[in-house]
Amino acid sequence: MRLFIYFIMLLVFFSSCRSTRSGAKSKEASVRISTPGRTDNANALNNNDEQLPEMPERRSAPKIIFLTPFNIERGDLVQFKYAIKMNIEVEKLINADLYSFIDNWWGTPYRMGGSTQKGVDCSAFTQTLMSAIYNLSVPRTAVAQKGYCIPIDFNELKEGDMVFFNTSRRANAITHVGIYLQDDQFVHASSSSGVMISSLHETYWSKRFKGAGRVIDEKITGTGTGSR
Repeated sequence: MRLFIYFIMLLVFFSSCRSTRSGAKSKEASVRISTPGRTDNANALNNNDEQLPEMPERRSAPKIIFLTPFNIERGDLVQFKYAIKMNIEVEKLINADLYSFIDNWWGTPYRMGGSTQKGVDCSAFTQTLMSAIYNLSVPRTAVAQKGYCIPIDFNELKEGDMVFFNTSRRANAITHVGIYLQDDQFVHASSSSGVMISSLHETYWSKRFKGAGRVIDEKITGTGTGSR
């Protein structure tokens, strides 16, 4: 009888140990499940459809380009300006000094007998230009300037030649003069607009055109028959 009771007690003891161990394991498992971790946390976010705010992309700062000023001589600017005015290629305007001179006198009002930038007439303007740009001395009046030139044909005109007109009602009179530039255009001091550029093909000037001439530099040619 005692042995039977002892046997029953042993069975109860071992069964209680097993239940204790299994309970400990279940506790450990529950602890592991409840312990927060990166994987478990990510799963929880997926299950709850939660999203973390997106971090802005790191972008490199834009490059700052420093442009140096366009370095160009005044002569080139003037040539470009008058190429636009005359509607021709800037490469044709190779005489920067000439166009700087024109630009300096541009719009000077016409005044009979005047020879300054306060007022100038046509022959005083051409006289001043020929001296300043070509170092050539010509007479003061349009008539005298025509007589001083060697006559040339229209198709022989080149920069620096002189063009003559009759703007009066007197037959064969020479009353106006200008300096030929390029593409049948000339600079002159007009009575209406002062120093300006006109075309020889304009109706007013083509009807009054009386010839062209070239001033000879006798110091260079030595004979008075050569051209500049």
